[in-house]
Amino acid sequence: MTTVSPYLMQSPQLHLNHDPAAAIGQEPALPFNPPLNIAVLVPPQSLRCHVIRPTLTYLGVADTRAENLLLGTLLAMAWLPADKQSGDGIGPYGISASVHTRLWDDYLATQPDLASLIRGLASQRCFLQDPHAELAYNLAYATAIAWMIYQQQAVCLAEASDTQALAHVWQLTYPHRGGLARDFISSWNMTHGD
Repeated sequence: MTTVSPYLMQSPQLHLNHDPAAAIGQEPALPFNPPLNIAVLVPPQSLRCHVIRPTLTYLGVADTRAENLLLGTLLAMAWLPADKQSGDGIGPYGISASVHTRLWDDYLATQPDLASLIRGLASQRCFLQDPHAELAYNLAYATAIAWMIYQQQAVCLAEASDTQALAHVWQLTYPHRGGLARDFISSWNMTHGD
């Protein structure tokens, strides 16, 4: 006779459902799997010091405004309402596979030294198997690609001295679906306590 551990047995009246609506007799909600929000997991200052600044330095960019633009971009994409996010955005910067491919085909392909530098941030094997996956799990690579989106458009940050100006740069040049400068500013203020 086989015995079953009491830890593996379920009571017939116990329903293992984590939907609170179902627990009180309502119809269960449809499953919702929002993207991982890095801004909730890592403080903005850590993202700046340990991901954004080193990546920009690696690319030869030493500019606090560029750091602020990328940090603001990451925060805005993390807190942007679902209807304004790119439906097929990948990773914390919400970069779609099509934007990623176009960036490589239309911009980096014409600049082999820069392309080699960016490729140096990617995994050796994984990049060849699924280059878009790098946008999801390789923060340095995703940060570099986000910067390339701005650089490809020749964004000039000389006049972007405050959050409002950076928010307008993001609104006009970064791929999203109707995000506004106020979305950028709101996410910045929410995470910086302003």
